[in-house]
Amino acid sequence: MKRIFSRYSLNVFQLKLDEWPYPPHTHNFYELILINEGHGRHLLNGVSFSYGPGHIFLLTPDDHHSFEIDNHTIFTYIKFTEQLFVEKQLNGQNTHWLKNIEKVLYNPNTTPECIVRDKMDKEMIFSLSKMLLEEFIRPKTNSRTLILELFGALMVLVSRNISKRNLDISKLQQDEREKVQQVLLHIRQHMDKKELLSQKYIAQTFNLSPNYISNYLKKHTGLGLQMMITETRLKTAERLLKQSTYSVSQIANRVGFNDASHMNKTFQKYRGKNPTDLR
Repeated sequence: MKRIFSRYSLNVFQLKLDEWPYPPHTHNFYELILINEGHGRHLLNGVSFSYGPGHIFLLTPDDHHSFEIDNHTIFTYIKFTEQLFVEKQLNGQNTHWLKNIEKVLYNPNTTPECIVRDKMDKEMIFSLSKMLLEEFIRPKTNSRTLILELFGALMVLVSRNISKRNLDISKLQQDEREKVQQVLLHIRQHMDKKELLSQKYIAQTFNLSPNYISNYLKKHTGLGLQMMITETRLKTAERLLKQSTYSVSQIANRVGFNDASHMNKTFQKYRGKNPTDLR
């Protein structure tokens, strides 16, 4: 698969296309892609998602993707490398947002969905991206400082939306909210690595008692540790079955089941149907 390289820490531009001219590819940078107008499908890591105006995607260097365009589409691209974070630190700027998003940045995506669901946050991201694009294309005095600030604001919004995905914990205290978010993010990102999902490992990683971790999750989410892991695997497998061309065996391996037979039994137990029924 082709790999695209960039020597710039940041690049901001728009693409206006009727057909997608590039083959599936990976790159050495991150991409924040905004859909300004148009419809089609985004193929990310073998999974297809219908896109439309207002959708936002975040890609890591480990992701491979392409687009299938149904009608004229305008994309806003914000490409960046880790060097940009170093630059922000050298400029003395607050990079607290990076602590919240770094676990997402350093792991490939498991689903191709729009990463921002909050309507107001989405409007702010599109407004900030428009300002960032204008400042990047037509730089003025102190443009680089302003560009770094605009980029940081964008990433704060992206970070908090990714943190809120699949979990409504608005009633929790702030420290509890962050802890639960971190544990669930860890489960989603490592569902195929059993050694990283053991009760002991998670307890040590998040400074919780091994005997308490399951009750802790159940108290705040309604599901204990093992059930949360199982549900995460099932929900991810369901998306892949509906939206990808992976075989059942490939999906079973991708989401952490022992094999296709194990995934089949788990679906029968908790969903009352076979994985293939979803197709």
